[in-house]
Amino acid sequence: MCCPGQLEPKPLAGNRFTGRLYCTPKALWKLNWFLRDFGYDPELLGRDEIDDKNIVGLSGVVKITHSVVKGTSLLNLDGFAPRSQWEELSVGVEDQLQRTKVAS
Repeated sequence: MCCPGQLEPKPLAGNRFTGRLYCTPKALWKLNWFLRDFGYDPELLGRDEIDDKNIVGLSGVVKITHSVVKGTSLLNLDGFAPRSQWEELSVGVEDQLQRTKVAS
């Protein structure tokens, strides 16, 4: 999945990132969570239908982490929330970005 670009936090606006959501039977709950929180058509979701055209333009909040597995750097999509929750979830994010820049 390639996201069209970040909107917030402002210092990272416009950056793109790519992540994976597994669609195995065990992992479908996470795909469902993502689609629900990003505003996918609830009627299609209720019928367990994925329409590629309806995925374009979805928007929401993603919590990401990085890990290295066998020498490969991976971006993990650890959590999701509707875009409307950005303000409450973003408290301290800009400070954390500043500390990260100073540390590197």
